[in-house]
Amino acid sequence: MQDPYKENNPNSKTMVILTNGPASKPLKVYDGYDVRSEIENSLFREAKQAWFIQRPSQNTKAALRAHPYLTILTMALTTAYQGWMDEQDKLEQNGQDTGIRKFREKVKKENGNKLIIFDQDRYAIFDAYEVFILCGRNVLMPTGVPERITKEDILQKYSVQLE
Repeated sequence: MQDPYKENNPNSKTMVILTNGPASKPLKVYDGYDVRSEIENSLFREAKQAWFIQRPSQNTKAALRAHPYLTILTMALTTAYQGWMDEQDKLEQNGQDTGIRKFREKVKKENGNKLIIFDQDRYAIFDAYEVFILCGRNVLMPTGVPERITKEDILQKYSVQLE
């Protein structure tokens, strides 16, 4: 943070912060500036780096034409996101589980018993019990699976041609 007072008075330990806010609580002003500087120095810098922005925009014809489109696009995305959030709130009020945590739980539950088998540059995704059957082991079948499954049934399910 640039402090002209310190530049002109290098031996001083006093820090001067100019503000147009009330100065009845100076530490609140300082903390507010601290948060603002974090936003400017980290968030904006990271955003500029992620979008490969090398310099500030210029007032050119192309910039003046692009600005309304970017503004409308931003408004449309914000409106769409707000609509989606409202829908999520309604679903949640109706007792449905929503949100990324619930989605991840659902995916984990659906895929928790899957195994990926790699063979050089190929791979296959199997239910865990299918791998054990293919390896010649006896398996207690999960709920909803027919009592007797053979190696041939599994290979046929995945359209594997036996030579």
